[in-house]
Amino acid sequence: MRRVSGRDGDPTGRVAEAPRRRRPVRYPNAYTWFVFLAALDVMLTYLILHPLLFPRDPGMTESRGREINTVAQRVIEHWGVPGMVVFKFLLVLMVIFTCEYIGRRRVETGRRLAEWAVAITTIPIVVALVQMVMDIYRWFHPVG
Repeated sequence: MRRVSGRDGDPTGRVAEAPRRRRPVRYPNAYTWFVFLAALDVMLTYLILHPLLFPRDPGMTESRGREINTVAQRVIEHWGVPGMVVFKFLLVLMVIFTCEYIGRRRVETGRRLAEWAVAITTIPIVVALVQMVMDIYRWFHPVG
Protein backbone atom coordinates (compact mmCIF):
# COMPACT_ATOMS: atom_id res chain seq x y z
CA MET A 1 0.00 0.00 0.00
CA ARG A 2 1.19 3.48 -0.76
CA ARG A 3 -0.03 6.96 -0.07
CA VAL A 4 -1.64 8.89 -2.88
CA SER A 5 -1.09 12.62 -3.07
CA GLY A 6 -3.82 15.09 -4.03
CA ARG A 7 -3.75 17.54 -6.92
CA ASP A 8 -1.45 19.91 -5.13
CA GLY A 9 0.99 17.20 -4.16
CA ASP A 10 -0.29 17.10 -0.57
CA PRO A 11 -1.14 13.74 0.94
CA THR A 12 -4.92 13.24 1.03
CA GLY A 13 -4.85 10.34 3.38
CA ARG A 14 -6.30 7.92 0.83
CA VAL A 15 -4.56 4.61 0.45
CA ALA A 16 -4.29 3.16 -3.04
CA GLU A 17 -3.84 -0.51 -3.66
CA ALA A 18 -0.87 -1.58 -5.68
CA PRO A 19 -1.89 -2.91 -9.09
CA ARG A 20 -2.25 -6.66 -9.18
CA ARG A 21 0.01 -8.65 -11.41
CA ARG A 22 -1.75 -11.42 -13.26
CA ARG A 23 -0.01 -14.45 -14.56
CA PRO A 24 -0.62 -14.92 -18.27
CA VAL A 25 -1.93 -18.48 -17.76
CA ARG A 26 -2.18 -20.83 -14.81
CA TYR A 27 -0.81 -24.05 -16.32
CA PRO A 28 1.72 -23.03 -19.00
CA ASN A 29 3.58 -26.35 -19.08
CA ALA A 30 0.43 -28.38 -19.65
CA TYR A 31 -0.78 -25.91 -22.30
CA THR A 32 2.52 -26.08 -24.16
CA TRP A 33 2.26 -29.87 -24.38
CA PHE A 34 -1.43 -29.67 -25.25
CA VAL A 35 -0.88 -27.24 -28.15
CA PHE A 36 2.11 -29.26 -29.40
CA LEU A 37 0.16 -32.52 -29.34
CA ALA A 38 -2.91 -30.92 -30.94
CA ALA A 39 -0.74 -29.64 -33.79
CA LEU A 40 0.84 -33.07 -34.15
CA ASP A 41 -2.64 -34.59 -34.28
CA VAL A 42 -3.60 -32.27 -37.15
CA MET A 43 -0.40 -33.14 -39.05
CA LEU A 44 -0.83 -36.89 -38.60
CA THR A 45 -4.50 -36.70 -39.55
CA TYR A 46 -3.51 -34.91 -42.74
CA LEU A 47 -0.85 -37.52 -43.51
CA ILE A 48 -3.26 -40.39 -43.02
CA LEU A 49 -6.16 -38.86 -44.95
CA HIS A 50 -4.10 -37.58 -47.87
CA PRO A 51 -4.05 -40.33 -50.57
CA LEU A 52 -0.88 -39.17 -52.34
CA LEU A 53 1.30 -39.27 -49.25
CA PHE A 54 0.48 -42.77 -48.06
CA PRO A 55 -1.41 -44.51 -50.88
CA ARG A 56 -3.35 -47.66 -50.25
CA ASP A 57 -4.02 -48.41 -53.91
CA PRO A 58 -1.76 -48.13 -56.99
CA GLY A 59 -3.88 -45.35 -58.49
CA MET A 60 -3.32 -43.27 -55.33
CA THR A 61 -6.96 -42.27 -55.09
CA GLU A 62 -8.02 -43.88 -51.83
CA SER A 63 -6.87 -42.52 -48.48
CA ARG A 64 -5.46 -44.81 -45.83
CA GLY A 65 -8.05 -44.07 -43.23
CA ARG A 66 -10.88 -41.86 -42.09
CA GLU A 67 -11.56 -39.47 -39.26
CA ILE A 68 -13.28 -41.30 -36.40
CA ASN A 69 -14.64 -38.13 -34.78
CA THR A 70 -17.88 -37.50 -36.70
CA VAL A 71 -17.88 -33.75 -36.07
CA ALA A 72 -14.28 -33.46 -37.30
CA GLN A 73 -15.17 -35.65 -40.30
CA ARG A 74 -18.00 -33.27 -41.25
CA VAL A 75 -15.64 -30.30 -40.91
CA ILE A 76 -13.10 -32.02 -43.17
CA GLU A 77 -15.79 -32.90 -45.73
CA HIS A 78 -17.10 -29.33 -45.90
CA TRP A 79 -13.98 -27.19 -45.43
CA GLY A 80 -11.01 -29.50 -46.01
CA VAL A 81 -7.65 -29.08 -44.32
CA PRO A 82 -8.06 -25.36 -43.52
CA GLY A 83 -11.35 -26.14 -41.78
CA MET A 84 -9.69 -28.98 -39.86
CA VAL A 85 -6.97 -26.60 -38.64
CA VAL A 86 -9.47 -23.93 -37.57
CA PHE A 87 -11.67 -26.55 -35.87
CA LYS A 88 -8.73 -27.93 -33.90
CA PHE A 89 -7.54 -24.43 -32.99
CA LEU A 90 -11.00 -23.55 -31.65
CA LEU A 91 -11.09 -26.77 -29.61
CA VAL A 92 -7.67 -25.96 -28.15
CA LEU A 93 -8.83 -22.46 -27.20
CA MET A 94 -12.00 -23.84 -25.63
CA VAL A 95 -10.04 -26.32 -23.50
CA ILE A 96 -7.52 -23.69 -22.36
CA PHE A 97 -10.25 -21.17 -21.49
CA THR A 98 -12.14 -23.88 -19.59
CA CYS A 99 -9.03 -24.85 -17.62
CA GLU A 100 -8.36 -21.19 -16.80
CA TYR A 101 -11.96 -20.56 -15.76
CA ILE A 102 -12.08 -23.61 -13.52
CA GLY A 103 -8.54 -22.98 -12.28
CA ARG A 104 -9.57 -19.56 -10.88
CA ARG A 105 -12.08 -21.24 -8.63
CA ARG A 106 -10.34 -24.54 -7.95
CA VAL A 107 -6.66 -24.56 -8.76
CA GLU A 108 -6.16 -28.31 -8.38
CA THR A 109 -9.21 -29.20 -10.48
CA GLY A 110 -8.06 -26.88 -13.27
CA ARG A 111 -4.59 -28.43 -13.19
CA ARG A 112 -6.01 -31.95 -13.38
CA LEU A 113 -8.27 -30.96 -16.27
CA ALA A 114 -5.27 -29.53 -18.17
CA GLU A 115 -3.27 -32.70 -17.51
CA TRP A 116 -6.17 -34.88 -18.68
CA ALA A 117 -6.47 -32.79 -21.84
CA VAL A 118 -2.82 -33.59 -22.58
CA ALA A 119 -3.33 -37.28 -21.84
CA ILE A 120 -6.46 -37.57 -23.99
CA THR A 121 -4.81 -35.75 -26.88
CA THR A 122 -2.07 -38.40 -26.99
CA ILE A 123 -4.55 -41.18 -27.81
CA PRO A 124 -5.23 -40.30 -31.48
CA ILE A 125 -1.52 -39.60 -31.97
CA VAL A 126 -0.53 -43.04 -30.74
CA VAL A 127 -3.23 -44.66 -32.91
CA ALA A 128 -2.06 -42.72 -35.98
CA LEU A 129 1.59 -43.60 -35.40
CA VAL A 130 0.74 -47.30 -34.97
CA GLN A 131 -1.30 -47.20 -38.19
CA MET A 132 1.56 -45.55 -40.07
CA VAL A 133 4.14 -48.03 -38.75
CA MET A 134 1.91 -50.93 -39.76
CA ASP A 135 1.54 -49.50 -43.27
CA ILE A 136 5.29 -48.98 -43.62
CA TYR A 137 5.86 -52.55 -42.45
CA ARG A 138 3.43 -53.77 -45.15
CA TRP A 139 5.36 -51.83 -47.80
CA PHE A 140 8.53 -53.73 -46.98
CA HIS A 141 6.82 -57.07 -46.27
CA PRO A 142 3.95 -57.34 -48.76
CA VAL A 143 1.43 -60.13 -48.29
CA GLY A 144 0.91 -62.53 -51.14
